[in-house]
Formats: sequence, structure tokens, C-alpha cells
Amino acid sequence: MKIYNGNILKKILKWLDTKYKAPEDCKLQMAERNLKTMINVQPLLIALGIYGVTILLVKFKGNYTAAIPRFIYFGEYIVFGITCILLSIKLRKNEFARSTIKMIPTYLLFLYLMGFPLFLLYFEKNTFNSMIVYACIAVNFPVFFNISPLIFCTTVTIISTALLSRIVKEYSMFIVIDSVIFIFILYFHSLKRWGTEKDNFLHHRSEHEYKESVENELRLAQVVQQSFFKHNETIYDDWAISYYNKPMAGVSGDFLDIYGNGTVLDGIGIFDVSGHGIASGLVTMLVKNIIFQEFYNGKTDKLKSIIDRINIRYIKEKGNIENYLTGILTRLTDNSNTVEFINAGHSMPIFYSAKDDSAHYVEDDNTAFGAIGLPDIPTNFVSHKVEMQRGDELIFFTDGVTEATNSFGEDFGKDRLLKSIFRNADRPLTTQVNCIVSDILTFVGNEPQKDDITIIILKKK
Repeated sequence: MKIYNGNILKKILKWLDTKYKAPEDCKLQMAERNLKTMINVQPLLIALGIYGVTILLVKFKGNYTAAIPRFIYFGEYIVFGITCILLSIKLRKNEFARSTIKMIPTYLLFLYLMGFPLFLLYFEKNTFNSMIVYACIAVNFPVFFNISPLIFCTTVTIISTALLSRIVKEYSMFIVIDSVIFIFILYFHSLKRWGTEKDNFLHHRSEHEYKESVENELRLAQVVQQSFFKHNETIYDDWAISYYNKPMAGVSGDFLDIYGNGTVLDGIGIFDVSGHGIASGLVTMLVKNIIFQEFYNGKTDKLKSIIDRINIRYIKEKGNIENYLTGILTRLTDNSNTVEFINAGHSMPIFYSAKDDSAHYVEDDNTAFGAIGLPDIPTNFVSHKVEMQRGDELIFFTDGVTEATNSFGEDFGKDRLLKSIFRNADRPLTTQVNCIVSDILTFVGNEPQKDDITIIILKKK
């Protein structure tokens, strides 16, 4: 039987330890909150102490000896109140104190408040008032302060024992039983509050750690993606290129690629993967490899055939991944001014004519449809050709440019983009891109970026 009882006790103690033992960080957080509350509460108690002393001076004028216990009690409110404020201010500045040290003002406040019921019980000889004050303090203290159940329950037990010795003599057994039930309710109240604070802390810490882990993974994915998509600053014989790419958050679903052989530019690509975050970022790396291989494997094939093969391969290799992509693949012919491109569900590029000093969107014949990576939707990718002379430009962009919104919910739109391009066309290529981006950011203002933004300008030398 002793062994059995011992096992039961061990299980209870182990359960209490698991349920209510808070980590040091949690107790420090609760102690910090207590210190802040303490600084706000103590002036009221000091004022109460001053009020009590003043009343005693008036009431017992000339006969202060009989009121010494009362002077001592209200004097405690003043002395301990000031002491707790000074300790709280000092401990709040001390970042290296343990939770047990930072809890001292809380425990001191609790103990001298609990002295009031005992004062009423032994000096005022008033058991009923003592019970009322004791109940108010014991119930409200855990509401405003986080206090260890060990300290709270021990103090409550000691004072309850003192009270019950009087209650048994002065009141019926019914009141005694009610008092005992009330004490157990206080125990439950203390344990419940402490356990809730501990669980909330662990929950928030878990959320914080998860968020931090996700952010670290996002940063790593961003580094990997940027390294994967890094382009060498190559000077091409007949063409100049400048571009801008800014992810909405870390990893970009937009990507651009430049295909060249030495100083000969073979083509460029700009694509926008559906969705955001790490998933779309990983898809960009998968599809980039597919596009690169098919582009060079099909150098003698029609551009439409290349896009069709890219679509088929991507659908096959992505498996159950739902992300699709839109984009434009461009091919340049050696010793030719003709730029051929295929638009796969993307925004049409803008053509700037240096000779006419005009800018307009390349016309779409409206027969093309479909995007890359949608297995159940038919596609018809149509080839477009643009003749370019010296100084002419083709400007490609993703929908994050035209759909950038300001605080009024207005889109930057295709018209504003066209005007920005025309206004900056006489500037150096890199300056053009920077000015267009500046126009977008000025329009957006303080609104958060809602999509990846990519711009690439191809200029005929």
C-alpha cells in the first residue's frame, strides 16, 4: 500500500511539474509585466496609506498610543509601496536578473496586502471584515499579477488556517465548509492563471520559432535563387540589355533569362510563375532549366515548336505541382534586325521607335491563347516578328508592373507605363530602367508591394 501511495504521489507531482513548471523565459516575461503593473498600482496604495495615517492623526488626537498598530499597518503601505516602486524601477533596468529576483516586489506586495486581513482578525477582533478583505485580495491579486502558485497557495493556506480557527468558533459548520470550498477555488484559480500564462508563452514562442524558421528558409531560398539566376554583365555586338527584378517577398516567381554565345545574343525570356513564395520560387528553377535546354536543342526549329515542347516537358516533370506560368520567349537571328517572340499568356511588350520617336504596344492578333503548364487547357502559341533599327527598343514586363496599386486602389496601368517609357526613352538604357521603376514606386507610395516586378529592355545598337 505504501508503494502504491508513493507511486500515486509521484505521478501527481510529475503531472504538476509538467503542467505548471514554466520556463525561465516565461517567468521573466511575467515578472517584467508585474513590475510594469506594480509601478502603476503602488501610488494608489501609497495614497491609501497616507489617507489612513491622516485619519488616525485626526481621530486619535492626543491619544496615539492606542492607535500604534493602525499607524504601523498604514505606514507599511507607504514604506513598502515606495520600496516596491524603487525596486521595480531598478529591476526593470536590470536585463540580467533572474525571474526569482524580479518577482521580489510582487511577492512583497502580496504579503503586505495579505497582512490586512490578519490585522483585522487579531487587532480589530473582526472576523467577518477579515474574511471579506481576505477574499477580495486573494481573488483579485492573480487577476492583476502573475504569481507562482507555490507562493500564492502557501500564503493562502497559512492565512486560511488562521481564519478558520476563528470561523469555527464564531460561525456554523455550513460557513466553515463554504470557506474550505472557497480556498480550493482559490487554488484552482491560481493554478489555472499560471498554466494559461505558461501555455500562451509556449504557443507564442513556438509561433515565433516557426516564423523565424520560415524566414531563414526564405532567405536561403532567395540566396540560392539569386545565385541560380545570376547573369554575367556581357556586352553584346548588336544588342544592349538592361533589366530590373524585385521579388514581392524574398523569393521571386518572376524570372528572366538571357541566352548568348560569347558576344552574340541569341535570345531572352521573361516568365511569371503563378503564386508567390518558396513554392513558386522553386518552380522558376525547374522551368528555367527546361526552357534553357529546349531553346538550345531547338536552334533550328520553329520557335512555336520550342514553346510547345517546353509546355509538354513542364507538365510532365512538375507532376502534381499546380503552378503554371506565363511568359515571352524571344529569339534573335544572326546578322538580322528581326526579333521573333512568342507570347504564352503574357502581357504584350512595348516597342519604341527611335526614328519616329514613338512608343506603342505590339499588336496581338487575338488568335493566341493558353499558358505553360495547364494540362487540361488547349494552347495556341503564335509567333510575332518585329523589325528593329538602330536605337529601337522592346520593353518586356510582368503584370506586377501594371498592377502595382496606390493607396486609392488605382493600378499603375498600361497607359502610365507607356508614358513613362516614352518620357525616358532618350536616356541611357540603365537610367531608363531606373526611371521607370522610380515612376512606379512614386505612384505606389507607401503601399506594400503585392506582386513581383520585372522589367527588361532590349535595345538595338
